[in-house]
Amino acid sequence: MVIGDGTLTPAISVLSAMDGLRAPFPSVSKCGWSPFAISIILAFIMLGWYYGRWRKIQYELTHKIDLGVLLSDTSVQRVPGLCFFYSNIQNGLTPILGHYIKNTRSLHKVTIFTTLRYLLVPKVAPQERIVVKKLGLRVVYACVIQYGYADSLNLQGDDFVGQVMDSLRVHIENSSGCLPSDLTLGREEISELREAEIAGVIHVLGKARFYIGKNTSLFDRLMLAFYEVLHNNCRSALPALGVPLPQRLEVGMFYEA
Repeated sequence: MVIGDGTLTPAISVLSAMDGLRAPFPSVSKCGWSPFAISIILAFIMLGWYYGRWRKIQYELTHKIDLGVLLSDTSVQRVPGLCFFYSNIQNGLTPILGHYIKNTRSLHKVTIFTTLRYLLVPKVAPQERIVVKKLGLRVVYACVIQYGYADSLNLQGDDFVGQVMDSLRVHIENSSGCLPSDLTLGREEISELREAEIAGVIHVLGKARFYIGKNTSLFDRLMLAFYEVLHNNCRSALPALGVPLPQRLEVGMFYEA
């Protein structure tokens, strides 16, 4: 299992290849029941993972945040530096970001919301691995790092940051208009990227857990508790990306079940 916000590789399809499933029913008394037991266990694992992911996505969709509204608060300061904020932003900015800003009262001058996405292809072409775009606010970007199931996370910390920054520079240059004022804004934005990188880089990992209250149904208690066990056994992508320990920061938040 890889990546906190990744997916669990389905294993049910391989059960049809098990010899025990073709065994006649009389062999059940001679340990022929083991393939059926294994299939039930695997089915329960997949159900628990799917249900937990579904509940998490539903919570995030109903609690989206507006970054512009958060930053309009005069008490929120933009601090120097470059921040990679790791969270699944494919469906919008998650509540973890709002939780982070409201409690720290700050956001780095250059912030890149980063999502690691595994695609159902063997390998992703190098030129398609990093996809960046602007989020409507100045020097605030979204970055999606795409991998196939046969790819490996082989980037090192500095190489990873360098590749993302190069992709951003290219994106800014290509998206700038032909007017002199547009070109000037593009050069200023690239200069701000360079200054933020020099000021320091931090990698913030957003982690969400379910809060199981007294009014939670028994089914949700069992399934979400089991999902938490599975989720806690998924390793973070930050070590695989070679992010140094002094640059890592985890921000946790409880989602109400």
